[in-house]
Amino acid sequence: MRLSVPFFSLVLAVAGIAGAQVNFKDAFPGQVFKRPVYFGELPGVATQTFVILEQHIGHVTLLAKKDGKWDTTALYTVAVNPANEQGLLGIAFHPDFKNNHKYYISWDPPGTMYNIVEERETDATLMKDAGKSRILIKQSDKYDNHNGGTIAFGPKDGYLYIGLGDGGNQYDPDGNGQNKNVLLAKMLRIDVNKKDAGLEYGIPSDNPFAGQANTRGEIWAYGFRNPWKWSFDPVTGDQYVGDVGQDAVEEVDIVTKGGNYGWDPMEGPNGDNNGSMILPINSWGHNGGNNCVIGGVVYRGNPASKYYGTYFFSDNNGKALWNLKKNGTAVVPSTKVGTFPDKPTTFGTDSQGLVYAAIYSEASPIYLLDSPDLGPAPTALAPRYHVSYRPEWKGLRFRMDGREYPAARVRP
Repeated sequence: MRLSVPFFSLVLAVAGIAGAQVNFKDAFPGQVFKRPVYFGELPGVATQTFVILEQHIGHVTLLAKKDGKWDTTALYTVAVNPANEQGLLGIAFHPDFKNNHKYYISWDPPGTMYNIVEERETDATLMKDAGKSRILIKQSDKYDNHNGGTIAFGPKDGYLYIGLGDGGNQYDPDGNGQNKNVLLAKMLRIDVNKKDAGLEYGIPSDNPFAGQANTRGEIWAYGFRNPWKWSFDPVTGDQYVGDVGQDAVEEVDIVTKGGNYGWDPMEGPNGDNNGSMILPINSWGHNGGNNCVIGGVVYRGNPASKYYGTYFFSDNNGKALWNLKKNGTAVVPSTKVGTFPDKPTTFGTDSQGLVYAAIYSEASPIYLLDSPDLGPAPTALAPRYHVSYRPEWKGLRFRMDGREYPAARVRP
């Protein structure tokens, strides 16, 4: 039996939202990129430098100011399979990147059907590949779609998380979603600083299925169709995943340890739930042109902003910019706050917490989500200190944000 839940009963309600509150500003005028699928900031360097992945040409592109103008250089270029959903899909920088120079890419090689996660190293400048590499995962795949591709280090544990799709085609023909003995259709969690027997990485002992028979210990969660875009909230560590649907439903999930997110027999909240399957926090139907969730990022710029802690996301074909906010264990209903100039492909943030996005184009600008409520934390919000002296105290007192504290606690 396949259950059908009315879409209007879910968290998402996009109809009737009047007016756009967030606009899209060309962040780097004159700079465009070929189908960018990642945007972020390069850690460890003195000059603010951004990283853009250009999917079908395999470029890891750096963007920084040179002589007062934005200029691009190549950190690394890899030959990729440019078919359909393949190519250069994800990048992550080691938590100790400044010292060990290690970074990781997920990509699909030309003329084959493999999903690869590879460790590489830069030279001492951190801005040029040094030619050192190690293949961590080489997962065979029958089809050119549903490759997932986003990779990231957990902000709380330092392990590498890897999202893999179900292997492609339609309706999960090989049953990978619910098969815990395969890596496809999973969220994986590995330790890149260790090597277990027969592997190029370690399996953390607290992974939910570590050590179980006929089960891959790398699995952190399962039951995904195509976790194409996902991210961590850098403050709470919550992992938000946009899982692309099949015929009817798109969904956003918050991933928990050992969680089963239903695919297949479930698509979003619909289908045969055996009681163990976790429903999405947000889902919507293929109405209004929607057909492919683009998972986003949590805004952590200005703590005083009404958007602080808000998760921004979209749909590739529908182009609406939506936001929702987790409040404890509940999720505040999402609203539409803007419309993309064209079909979005990715979101990203910088070190100030500002939010950026790119579109499905051979000449995509990088857009800054532009609103008075989406700036970095203003200087006025930083703690202000004032030191004073009172005769009745043997020592100084200091004032911080309107409250006074003793610098010494000994009375005369």
